[in-house]
Amino acid sequence: MLRDKRRTVESSGSGGVLWPGEMTAEVCLVGNKRRKVMPSSVVAALPDEVMTEVFLRLPVKSILRFRAVCRSWAALLSSEASPTPPKLLFVSPSTTNFDSTAVYSCSLMGRADDLLFTLDYARGNFVDVVPASCRGLTLLYDAVAPAYYVCNAATRAVTRLPPCQDVPYATAGLGFDSQTKEYKVVRLFQGRFHEIEPFFCEIYTLNGDSGDNWRPVTGGVPFRFCKFASSAIWNAVQNKMPPLFIHGFLHWLINPLVFIKMPRAGILSFSLTSETFSWVRSPPFVVSQVHLVELDGHLCMARDLRSDGLPAGGMLEIWKLKDYSSGDWSLNHRIDLSGHVPREFLEPKVVKVIGSFGYSKSSKRIIIATSKHKVFTYDPMSKTLGTIHSTMEIQTSHQIEPSDIRFSLWRESLVPVHKTKEEIALSFPLAKATREILLWLPAESAHQFKLVCKQWLRLIRSESFSHAFLLHKNIDRRLKIMLVGKGSGQPGFCFIPLNQWLQKPTDQDTLFDTKVVCSKPCHGLNLVSIEKKDYLFNPCIGFRSIHFNREPVLNQQLKFPAGCSQPENNPFAVGRKNDGLGFNPRHLFQ
Repeated sequence: MLRDKRRTVESSGSGGVLWPGEMTAEVCLVGNKRRKVMPSSVVAALPDEVMTEVFLRLPVKSILRFRAVCRSWAALLSSEASPTPPKLLFVSPSTTNFDSTAVYSCSLMGRADDLLFTLDYARGNFVDVVPASCRGLTLLYDAVAPAYYVCNAATRAVTRLPPCQDVPYATAGLGFDSQTKEYKVVRLFQGRFHEIEPFFCEIYTLNGDSGDNWRPVTGGVPFRFCKFASSAIWNAVQNKMPPLFIHGFLHWLINPLVFIKMPRAGILSFSLTSETFSWVRSPPFVVSQVHLVELDGHLCMARDLRSDGLPAGGMLEIWKLKDYSSGDWSLNHRIDLSGHVPREFLEPKVVKVIGSFGYSKSSKRIIIATSKHKVFTYDPMSKTLGTIHSTMEIQTSHQIEPSDIRFSLWRESLVPVHKTKEEIALSFPLAKATREILLWLPAESAHQFKLVCKQWLRLIRSESFSHAFLLHKNIDRRLKIMLVGKGSGQPGFCFIPLNQWLQKPTDQDTLFDTKVVCSKPCHGLNLVSIEKKDYLFNPCIGFRSIHFNREPVLNQQLKFPAGCSQPENNPFAVGRKNDGLGFNPRHLFQ
């Protein structure tokens, strides 16, 4: 017979400390059964300052697990910002799949880079990253889809935001509302020609009350800010200048070259708390070849003075905004880029200051990135430049130089990345099983199942499902040949698989008696052209679109010089026109 044993967890005065830090406990065991846990307040907890120093030396994954230990640790580890050294985030086309984007992390002090995650169906050459994160969250933009992503590089969590209106000119930024404690993505864009309002502003709140919807800003873009909004949108799109978030505002640069008279405003700002627009006075020079950056908690403007590739002109100025109300600016740094290897800074199309690190004046360093995939540090005390080495330079050496940098500066943070309702719904086992079943169905049947319910409609319309369906149906990589003939009724044409046509007698009624041109298939679409009409088909799902030739009379009146080949002699011409079908990453055209 076993005797009852009592085990007591005690502290030894000053030495023994029980780590969750809330209390010690006296545990009584009877046999193998736990009888009771008695709290004890004999031992003092470790100070929060000591605990913080310990936690700062742990990886993020460990910190996330330690939040479940007790309430005091959960409260201590729930702070959104941490004084950790910044790191670099880098986006690049995946080496294994061109239709995906790889996101890497690199320490400013080390040489190794770490693959964080991969964005499927997002082509790396068309993915832009905001140079500065917002309290640990980074905004990515896929120009092809178009689609926005928000990620936390520390936890490797990423979410794709709900679809937004596809417009030619749009710019967006990520910010934090200190009053509601919410993260917001603000999108400023130009409307289409037929719309009454020329400019629009809409907001998506992460895990907000609006659900998976973008909501318009109350009051829209006021008329007095329309010219500033037009210049800010144009400058952001053409020069790859996303807005900068600081002090509760998103800031867009205003390009003065689009104005007849030089404006006093140099920056258009938007408050995430009041959701209103304002402007900031321009510095004492023409705001050209500049970009915004945050340095030591101040709004700064970096001015690129490189001129015609001459080493003597390789200067980079950094101006700091001293006061919002007065609009006074001061010149804080003047960096001589030619003092380093001139070629490193004079060859790249883009040179940008993306931030700084260091907590003392002697250790302060300014970070400069170029479109040649290289990052440098500048020491304001010694006025010297240093290179941050990374294997990322080798991974992207074969690519054409982009029009912008692919780096972003971020700090480790425990801010959660909330999934959209659609992402949560599609993660359930039933949704995954439905997706697998739909992949095995013919295209026409899968297309018809969009009518079942809204959930199936969103699933089948999603880009990920379309891409997976394409890969699944073309595993064997064999071309499917179809013959085009005359059809009965409205479609005008019929598509017959080659093997089916060979197995049955030829129907004379399906043969053409006029010239018809069929273009090479493009992403599942086929263009069939006759003299006065163009037909766009997807024979797999029965899609059809008719486009009339708007100027048949003008085409007939065209006279070609002697010796010039007539369009009729071209096998890809019908009548007096040449047609073809192609794909543009941003728009479909023919």
